[in-house]
Amino acid sequence: MTNNKKQLYRVILKILTFIGVGTLSYFFIKSAIMPLERQSIASQEKPITIDLATIPLGKMITVQWSHNNIAVLHRPKEMQNTLPENTTNREYFIFVNSGGDVNCPLTIDSKTKIHLKDICSNYLYDGSGKAIKNSNKAQNLVIPPYHITGNQLIIGQN
Repeated sequence: MTNNKKQLYRVILKILTFIGVGTLSYFFIKSAIMPLERQSIASQEKPITIDLATIPLGKMITVQWSHNNIAVLHRPKEMQNTLPENTTNREYFIFVNSGGDVNCPLTIDSKTKIHLKDICSNYLYDGSGKAIKNSNKAQNLVIPPYHITGNQLIIGQN
C-alpha cells in the first residue's frame, strides 16, 4: 500500500513539475519575444486620430493601433511639474501601454500621482516613460510615432 502511495505521489510531482516548467517556458519565451515586437511598431497600420479635448486632466485612455494598446495620458499637474524642461509636450504622454516582464498595463500610481505603475510587477516609471532606478529590470516605455496638431493627436505618423 505504501509503495502505491509513493508511486502516486511521484506521478503527481512529475505532472506538477511538467506544468511548472511549461508555464515558466511560456512566460520566458513571451517576455523574450514581446520586447522585439514592441520595438518594431509597424508603420504599415493606418494612422488613427484622437480628439485630445475628450480626455480629462489626470485620466488615461487606451486605443488599439498596430496590434498594441496605446495609452494617451492627460498628465496631471503634479506629473507635469516633475518633467524635464526639454519635454516637447508637457500636457499629454503617448506610449505603448505595456510594461514590466509580463507586459501588464500601467496606471497612475495612486500614492505619488507623478509615476506610472505596472499593475503586475509594481515597476515604476516617471512621467516621461523612463524606468525608475528601483525597477532595475524594467525598460523604458516604448513611444509610438505620433504628432499633435491643435487638439488632434495622430498616432502612426511623425
